[in-house]
Amino acid sequence: MEDTQRVTKDMIKKCLATLGIVEGDIVFFHSSLKSIGHVEGGADAVIDAFLETLGNSGTLVLPALCAYDCKTGADWEKMSLEIMTKAWDIKTTPTFTGLIPETLRKRPGSVRSDNITHSVTAVGRYASEITKDHKKAHGGEWAANRPKWASPGAFGENSPWAKLYALDAKYLLIGVDFNSCTMLHHVQVVLLENYLRKTDSHAPWPIFDFRQTGRKLEDLGIVKFGKIGNAVTRLMNSKSLVDTAISVLRP
Repeated sequence: MEDTQRVTKDMIKKCLATLGIVEGDIVFFHSSLKSIGHVEGGADAVIDAFLETLGNSGTLVLPALCAYDCKTGADWEKMSLEIMTKAWDIKTTPTFTGLIPETLRKRPGSVRSDNITHSVTAVGRYASEITKDHKKAHGGEWAANRPKWASPGAFGENSPWAKLYALDAKYLLIGVDFNSCTMLHHVQVVLLENYLRKTDSHAPWPIFDFRQTGRKLEDLGIVKFGKIGNAVTRLMNSKSLVDTAISVLRP
């Protein structure tokens, strides 16, 4: 597909069919709208292409991650948890993860999980199930040197990331690489709770190169490549993504 070619909603739907996205699927994706090309209808057209493909029985989930403060550009590593909590508003705090997620966040009928740094927004059959109880989530809070951007409960048990895993949602990277793969933060918590804690109750937050880990996942054959418009797209099942990453990274 040429860079100058206009991308329509129907063209995106054909790309989704080629990737194997079907009615009833649960889909999560990170994305770059610009990488798809000149989309007629913009972000709304991309969202509609997914929703029409998934149908009434499907579910679309998008990242609604927050940086503090989006308006002033303040460094959240220098901000206290108390300040971030006061700044958080589940209804109005914008996401920095791109125009497509921000557009879905503002849509009537979408629901958002309650976490000050790593919320998600969802529409569809399992939207309520995936987004509820994020405020009660927990995992890895005890870890030494836990980074400030990983707020309490962001990725652990009861979080949307754990539920996407349990439901084996289809997980896509559209025009972005594994550096944007938030599910690998869930992997960090699983490593802490299921492996590192057994030998060190004060284990540090695990650090690894997301891009390098992604290349290993690709080499192991769990990633299906395709295109949506002009955007190189990687598709994985959430369980394969997490389980294979754990097998690669565990001590």
